Amino acid sequence: MHALTALFYALETQPEIPVATAQRILFLRAQAHPDLEALKDRLTCEQTWKPHASGLENQGIRHTREAEGKYDLILLLPDRQRESIMSDFAQAHELLAEGGTLVTALHNDWGAKRMEQQLAEVTGEVRTLSKNHSRVFWTTKTGPWKTETLSQWKANGAMQRILDGRFWSQPGLFNWDQIDEGSALLIEHLPHSLSGTVADLGSSWGFLSDHVLRKCPNIRSLDMYEADARALECARRNTGLIPVPVRPRILWKDVTQGVGNACYDSIVMNPPFHDGREANAMLGLKFITVAAQALRTSGHLWLVANKHLPYENLMKEAFEHQSTVAETRSFKILHGTHPTLVTRQVRKKPRR
Repeated sequence: MHALTALFYALETQPEIPVATAQRILFLRAQAHPDLEALKDRLTCEQTWKPHASGLENQGIRHTREAEGKYDLILLLPDRQRESIMSDFAQAHELLAEGGTLVTALHNDWGAKRMEQQLAEVTGEVRTLSKNHSRVFWTTKTGPWKTETLSQWKANGAMQRILDGRFWSQPGLFNWDQIDEGSALLIEHLPHSLSGTVADLGSSWGFLSDHVLRKCPNIRSLDMYEADARALECARRNTGLIPVPVRPRILWKDVTQGVGNACYDSIVMNPPFHDGREANAMLGLKFITVAAQALRTSGHLWLVANKHLPYENLMKEAFEHQSTVAETRSFKILHGTHPTLVTRQVRKKPRR
């Protein structure tokens, strides 16, 4: 929220940013803010992260996953990953009209000063202010930017093959260019006897789902839930050509808000525990609760978590049987079966 607050402070206080006169405004990686209301008629918001997209919807702001056209003013609130930020700069350049202004807000801890310098090397001139532990910097497209550098930034941030070509991924995704150590531990302990309907909650680019499809021949279906839309095409490519009869459904969903009326025999997951910059164990607790609610009474939950995260008490409440299957210095594998009525009562139909 620091960078978001700083961004709108700059729009309010810096007259050289043409927020009042711009006919078309684009907000890349947009987040809800009260001041968007005044821009509504001129505004396009691009957002690939489902929780933020839902926040925009709740404010009545339309959004898209891929903006098109040219814009007089582009606002950018990047993620923290370096290649992703620089790719966002390249995208903004393509979408910015001649004479248009790009305004970027970034938290200091995410390399704001360095990213400002990188942009200045490409554009020639950048103006800046500091606010709320963040930097807001802006530049105008009045002369030629270094297009070769921008093209390289775009390529570096695009979907690409990783791990000797075995998988597709993209900078900005969780552990985008390597197999997460926790997920690698989980697949060592997942039984190949998983069967029936299966879900992968927080599937990212599809490593766990790839394993389930290849090693669990008795599954009838697989649903992959992921909040980051950038991962969806990667997951489709990574799982779509596996020579098995099951074709997974890949769903753009915020798991913390539930999975509707879906019901599963088994769920596997490596739940997140960071919300932006901050560690937030509540995310994992919400994932466990949603999993328990979505499992059949005989269902199984298999999850990996960092060893310090306090999930055991909820697992005891949510499942008749739960155990710690394995532990290393950094991770633990938890297994729960037979979800309890306490968590499943929300699935009952209301009385008429």
